[in-house]
Amino acid sequence: MGDGSLSQEEIDALLMGTDDMAAPAGKGGGAAVSDGGGLSPTERELLADAFNDAMQVAGSQAGAMVGKNVQITNAQVDEITPAQIAAELPKGGVIAEISMGSTQTALVFPKDIARRIAQTMMGASDEGGEINDAHLSTLSELSQSIVSSIANGLGGKFNESLSPSMPDMKLFASPADAPQFMGGIVKISYNIAVEGMPGSRMTHYIDAGSASRWAKANRSAGAPQAAAFDMDFGGAAGGGGGGMGGGVSVNPINFPSLQQGSGAAQLPPNLELLLDVQMALTVELGRTKKYVKEILSLGEGSIIELDKLAGEPVDLLVNGKLIARGEVVVIDENFGVRVTDIVGPAERMARMAGG
Repeated sequence: MGDGSLSQEEIDALLMGTDDMAAPAGKGGGAAVSDGGGLSPTERELLADAFNDAMQVAGSQAGAMVGKNVQITNAQVDEITPAQIAAELPKGGVIAEISMGSTQTALVFPKDIARRIAQTMMGASDEGGEINDAHLSTLSELSQSIVSSIANGLGGKFNESLSPSMPDMKLFASPADAPQFMGGIVKISYNIAVEGMPGSRMTHYIDAGSASRWAKANRSAGAPQAAAFDMDFGGAAGGGGGGMGGGVSVNPINFPSLQQGSGAAQLPPNLELLLDVQMALTVELGRTKKYVKEILSLGEGSIIELDKLAGEPVDLLVNGKLIARGEVVVIDENFGVRVTDIVGPAERMARMAGG
């Protein structure tokens, strides 16, 4: 507006925290994105962060399958159209089409890294050549594990069922082999580093509708609630001129008491005496039963199959009582657990007490 006052659109932008008042085009930060897409710069960065977190777990599980250290990092988000996907797929690359619930996705490996990983998993040395059916079968297991980790991470984060389907594996030889998306596509590219192998890239194509929904949910969950306040942009009292041309009145923000609604306040008074007592927290990967003769026959190199699938949440136990579930993450050089499902404080105490 010409008098220096904020327009209504600018006021709305300030209140909603929108990116409509962002820096000029070409100065966006974080993930690599295309201009004019359906995701704002902030939403693309939040989406990249969510997939980076999921890939920490995926890299650890992939490393266990490959038998080498695997790191999948640096998620970069872009938005493309179905017409563009065939033009950018690597010739001879491996495509694993896997749905996560109702969300269509496709994981793509370049030819060389795909062949090297498959050969290593098969216990053979890489001598070049073409990718065959045995390679595709081996890579199918790896792709299933990676996408399961992503599905578990995103499903817990956004409270959505994202059960992965079985991979549909193929080699990219012509545009007819490209995944067929009905609408827009969000492309997430990663650096993939496998111990003893040259660095490469891996790409995950996702239905844009689902990606947009996750990004907006992530943004809503992470954004503080807007405080209600009044702004008066009317004429200046006393005839003052210049500036915004009027007084601005802001009502105080009333924060809720930290005491109310806390877990400790809802517990019986006699249990408050125990709140400073330390207890052992156990993370359980899985269980199984074996005969005594099978246990006595265990030795170095023995493999024990557990009752959980790769990528399933682990259990958090206190005194043998289940209190939560979570996903395994890597923190520096240590393993950790990100809690994705937890019961209320009172119920946790009841479980630990044997109730």
